[in-house]
Amino acid sequence: MLKFQTSVYGGSAATPEPLPVTFEQALAALEQLDRLFIEPDGSFVWRGSVSGGGAWQVDGNLIDRGDCLAYVELKGCCLAEQFDMLLAAFGWPTAKLMFQLPQRGVFLEEAEFRRLAASAAGAI
Repeated sequence: MLKFQTSVYGGSAATPEPLPVTFEQALAALEQLDRLFIEPDGSFVWRGSVSGGGAWQVDGNLIDRGDCLAYVELKGCCLAEQFDMLLAAFGWPTAKLMFQLPQRGVFLEEAEFRRLAASAAGAI
């Protein structure tokens, strides 16, 4: 299970950029996910359960910048499979994504973010 609080950008840790999709494209992609509820303003919640009785939930917000999707705020926990589905709505795996950890003030590449989110420390 991945546990996280992050902002997702395009680009790299050295040069964060807007995401390679528009607000409308991300909204449409997220609307296709089962059990995901999204408001027209871009705020959303996605809930599910895992075998064995556990539950997961991700809360998020799409941050629009007119001609592009500036970034996405994500907080919660989910399995890697669900996380992949979320990231696909933002252009992944074609586009490289980076992750800002607001509580730690750092930017991480995807592999490092996933390692930390899956670690015993969790809740990054």
